[in-house]
Amino acid sequence: MKTLGGTVFVIGMGEVGSRLAGALRGAGVRVGAVTREQGWEEALEPSAAPRLVCVREEDLDPVVSRLEAVPADRLVFVQNGWVRPLLDRFPSCTRGLCWFTSKGGFFRVLRPSPLSGPAAAFLGRALTAGGIAAAAVAGEVFRGLEADKMGFNCVVGLPLAVHGASLGRYLAERAAEAEAVFREAVTACAAALGVPPRVEERWAAFLETAVPLEWVTASTAKALE
Repeated sequence: MKTLGGTVFVIGMGEVGSRLAGALRGAGVRVGAVTREQGWEEALEPSAAPRLVCVREEDLDPVVSRLEAVPADRLVFVQNGWVRPLLDRFPSCTRGLCWFTSKGGFFRVLRPSPLSGPAAAFLGRALTAGGIAAAAVAGEVFRGLEADKMGFNCVVGLPLAVHGASLGRYLAERAAEAEAVFREAVTACAAALGVPPRVEERWAAFLETAVPLEWVTASTAKALE
């Protein structure tokens, strides 16, 4: 396999960051690992390297503040939640959504992870070469996929905690409720993003994606986060 070379700084080395870093290394990309305490000095030096921000949504605000001096076209944010208000100051950044599940030893790619922005093409090629399917998409397409992901999050979260059920059991016993939650979330987010909701198509994709995740549960505390 031809290696791609280059450097990417991965900020946040939890489950998501570690998996993305591993894929990048597998594609021959040098990874600069950045944690709360280490790696920041090099990551904040002037360079054209992408900074791939993988911290959780609730930890994003202070990280964004530290990155103020980095040109926006070198920043990549891969949070799956509603983070657009935090990123208003970086209009030319790259956005990504992670469509894989990583919990300890369990790892499964569910769909290709979309990326949109200046670094999307390079990262899409690198991640795919390293074993995590990813693809660069246009901004409008990404906004539609973002609404889709928000619908997924709203089902695979608080409803499972409320009912004390796994995803498989919840979908089997409360299918109408799950679809209503998904429909409301996708419709609202699509309206906010100015894209068609395409709920029926996205719901069908959700059900297919959920098959390998039937065992997933959610605690109330984590779901509320």
